[in-house]
Amino acid sequence: MIVVERPYIYRQHQFYKQLDDLSFLSRTLYNYGKYYMKNHFFNSGSKVCGTRIIKQLSALLKPTDCSQSLAAKISNQVLNQFVVIYWDDCNKSIRGYDPPLPRFSFLSSIPQYKHKIWERKFLIQDNQSIEKKGGDKNNGLLHFSQSDIIISTKSQNVIKVRIGLETALYFVEAAHQKLVTLVDLNYHLIAGIDLGFDRFVALPSNKPTFTPTTYHKKHLKSINPCCHQRRAFLLSKRDQGKSTTRQIQQITFNRNKRLENYLHQTSSLIVKRLVAEKIIQLIIGTNVREKQNIKLQKKPHKFVKVPPDQLIKYITYKTELFGIKVIVTQAFYTNKCSFLNLEPVGKQESYQGKRGKRGWFRSFKESWINADVNAALNMIIKVNVSSPLEECHNRIYVFAISPVRVEPVQKETQKVG
Repeated sequence: MIVVERPYIYRQHQFYKQLDDLSFLSRTLYNYGKYYMKNHFFNSGSKVCGTRIIKQLSALLKPTDCSQSLAAKISNQVLNQFVVIYWDDCNKSIRGYDPPLPRFSFLSSIPQYKHKIWERKFLIQDNQSIEKKGGDKNNGLLHFSQSDIIISTKSQNVIKVRIGLETALYFVEAAHQKLVTLVDLNYHLIAGIDLGFDRFVALPSNKPTFTPTTYHKKHLKSINPCCHQRRAFLLSKRDQGKSTTRQIQQITFNRNKRLENYLHQTSSLIVKRLVAEKIIQLIIGTNVREKQNIKLQKKPHKFVKVPPDQLIKYITYKTELFGIKVIVTQAFYTNKCSFLNLEPVGKQESYQGKRGKRGWFRSFKESWINADVNAALNMIIKVNVSSPLEECHNRIYVFAISPVRVEPVQKETQKVG
């Protein structure tokens, strides 16, 4: 499996200036390629793709300064990845656009030029254009061809490197191959996940001794107020005509990094728990356009940006490293059906249970269970009808009606005095 390591290059770094110059040349070559692609499209009206147009672009742009300053393999990657493929994907999305279908929410436009001064473009280098310093392929030092840039990474046997600009720093994504770790798993054990906004993740299982766990996001909610207040103050003090400043971009970047750190730690705790309990299958429930259909309060600035798809992506690739299978399904009617009564998951004329206050679900027999745990258990029944849950539903106390609460990221306490 291919995993990525991402070291950062700040402005104080010795190679920041060289990376900025290479990215500027990449942006100039990108705009040149877009210019020829647009002329070809509007003059001929035909689709532009294939290796023939790449050779023509390389021949046309070879005399330019940006093409001569960059390595030949890097310039070919810029023309292939960002010019031809982007244009081809845009044509496919325009042809496949259909308003009644929920595949696209708006019509795609043709690719635009990058700003001449402020914007930069990615640099992509494969394993042939990356030299291993000292002749050792496993020493973790990446030496870019035709430059003095040497970056140290923990990755071994790097396949490809991508360099991009993020606010006031550059990130270096080093992709390398990682082998799958074989662990002892039980083929009858299944776990389910219900994603929410208050209790971020509810994790039960059909294993009788498995204690359901809920992962909360109080730390995640505390990120927004300080970020909004500081951004609002800087927006009021910015010069007229400027939409943003470097400080505002840095605040947004720091907030996104804290969010990413929270999602990584949450996914790591979930995967470690699955491996420790020897669970081989994980079922995740999600809803289509749940954030688009949410009803915000009168103060929308209190809404916390939580990308559930990003958490699912983190959990998926981390579970694949241990051989755990992940199934993503729609969570329709799992919150309304009663698990204690073994009610079939689906639309019913009258439901046997009802959701109460403060995250509780009441069944037909006046038994109470955590609402998120009830939805996650219904997710298991929805995908695996013959799950062993039916055999032990009478021993519901083993599922811990009050689940264990976990905070993935603890807020650091400040020392006074």
